[in-house]
Amino acid sequence: MAGLHCSVSQVKCYLRCPRQYDLKYVRGVKPAFVPVALAFGTAIHAALASHYHAIQAASPRSFEELVTVFRDAWSNAASGPVPLQVEDDADCDVVDRGVAMLRAFHAQAPAAHVEVEDVERAFSVELHDPVSGEVIEERLVGAFDLVVREAGRAVVIEHKTAARKWTADQLRYDFQVTAYRFAARLLGLGDVGLRLQILTKTKLPAVHVEDIERDDHAEDDFLRTVMGVLRAIDAGAFYPVRGWQCKGCQVAHACVGGGP
Repeated sequence: MAGLHCSVSQVKCYLRCPRQYDLKYVRGVKPAFVPVALAFGTAIHAALASHYHAIQAASPRSFEELVTVFRDAWSNAASGPVPLQVEDDADCDVVDRGVAMLRAFHAQAPAAHVEVEDVERAFSVELHDPVSGEVIEERLVGAFDLVVREAGRAVVIEHKTAARKWTADQLRYDFQVTAYRFAARLLGLGDVGLRLQILTKTKLPAVHVEDIERDDHAEDDFLRTVMGVLRAIDAGAFYPVRGWQCKGCQVAHACVGGGP
């Protein structure tokens, strides 16, 4: 197969553009830049992780402390060895936008009565072929942003930043939460709840909390998708998918005939 492990991000990358997967994960091409949205999301995630770690320690952080964590994480990304992508329509006040989003989050997020079980919990679980039942060499790896307990039931929460509220189709078809249901069950967490906490970059930032339903059929579909991707990788099927997304590809400079 493709390697000793795979992640949801890798599977999504292959489905988006097999050539991009080859350049990033097989050939190890160094990225030409870091997308601003990726660096921004990482900085917001750092602040939210800090918030929930503090609740777990029974010492909630103030809004100002969350902003400090965000600013430090953004500064580290902006001054890193790989430059940030310069976008034509980039908002020059990225920090102000992040502060506004954190203000909306801090005003809405309850500090009391939240039973935080784990923050940024890494996992590695077995994968199997849903047709044959055979356990394969690759393992599914990833991390739960947050695990809380509600009425004795574990709830896995994923933080997202987005330009706008997710559509019904995005909520229905995104298989990251399906992967989390699968991993949580193998980790012994039982039938977990699944939730997205989406911070929007709208003019008036908001926090949208979406509880997601997934079932055994969704898990089967996820596993079939993963197996199909891994077989295609083994077969060396690394064709390019050309389109608007090439402009934001970190490895487009190494794609023969491609690029912005």
